[in-house]
Amino acid sequence: MENDSDISQDKEMVFSSGQTSVFLRDLIREVDIGIHDHEIGHPQSIRFDLEVTIDGSEAPISDEITHVLNYEYLLESVEKSLTEGRVSLLESLGSRILEKMMAPSQVSSAKIQITKLEILKENGTLGCRMTRTR
Repeated sequence: MENDSDISQDKEMVFSSGQTSVFLRDLIREVDIGIHDHEIGHPQSIRFDLEVTIDGSEAPISDEITHVLNYEYLLESVEKSLTEGRVSLLESLGSRILEKMMAPSQVSSAKIQITKLEILKENGTLGCRMTRTR
C-alpha cells in the first residue's frame, strides 16, 4: 500500500508537466491574395485560426497579464503580416504569421489555419494548415 508521501510525489509528477494553449479563432479579414487573374486586386474574405502551445500548465504567479503570454500578440501577428506586402499563396502568408507566432521564447509550437471563405461557387472552403515546433 502506498503511503501519503508516495501519493503526493505521484501527484507532483502528474501535475509538473502539461501544456497551455492560447488561441485566436474566426478572425476574418479582407485580403488581396491569390494566383489567378480574378483574384489579383480583388480582396477576398479570409478566416484565420491560430494557436500556440506553451510548456507547462501552472497557475500564473499573479493575476496580472505580465505573468502570462498575452494572446493579443496573435492578433498583432496577423495584422503586421498583412501590412508587409501582397503574397500570392496562403502558405507564404502562413509562414510570415508563424514566424511572428514563434517569436516569444516560451512558445513551443504554433499552428495556423487560413481559409478562403468565398472562393468556391458551391459550398465549401479552401485553405491550408501549417505548424511549427521548437
